[in-house]
Amino acid sequence: MSGRVAQLTGANAVVIFSWVRCPFCVKAKALLNGISKDVAVYELDTMADGDALHKEIISVTNGHDTVPAVWVKNQFVGGFSEVDALHKQGKLAQMLSE
Repeated sequence: MSGRVAQLTGANAVVIFSWVRCPFCVKAKALLNGISKDVAVYELDTMADGDALHKEIISVTNGHDTVPAVWVKNQFVGGFSEVDALHKQGKLAQMLSE
């Protein structure tokens, strides 16, 4: 993966691409901020290049076109449902500790 998404997702343990008023984004941010201190949030709907970044996310994830779009340790994990499932299975904390 190359481009701006790769640059941003490699800079922190957890990266969330979000929209400010998206309820699933709010849940994902609360969950992930509660278990990691190294979380970067990019609010696509407030960024000048947010639309272009969203298109790049769709491309690099093979079609994940919703937000949130979450990366853990530079690995795309999905949206809120996937993050919540990983958390409930204890796998999210394991990913962060590796």
